[in-house]
Amino acid sequence: MTPDKEQERSKNLTRNNTAYRRVFDGDDGKLVLDNLRAYFRMNRPAFERSLGRPFDPIAAAVRDGQREVLLFIEHKLSLPAVGDADVEQPKTQVVR
Repeated sequence: MTPDKEQERSKNLTRNNTAYRRVFDGDDGKLVLDNLRAYFRMNRPAFERSLGRPFDPIAAAVRDGQREVLLFIEHKLSLPAVGDADVEQPKTQVVR
């Protein structure tokens, strides 16, 4: 990868990380994430059998995929992010 492409890739990653932080780090974002965790039952295993029903590997794969999306968002929120969208000359720095 050329240095220019690598620099652009790095800037895009920073923009994405910052956007995730702006969207999900406020009170509304936390409310949405809590709702998604409850709706997709993040605290329960994806590969579990329901009582009286045979194990359904397709349903388990769907639950695992739903869980993976939330884990991805949580991972993005754990990364350091620039406080605004201006990657070239950021005005604020937000680091956890």
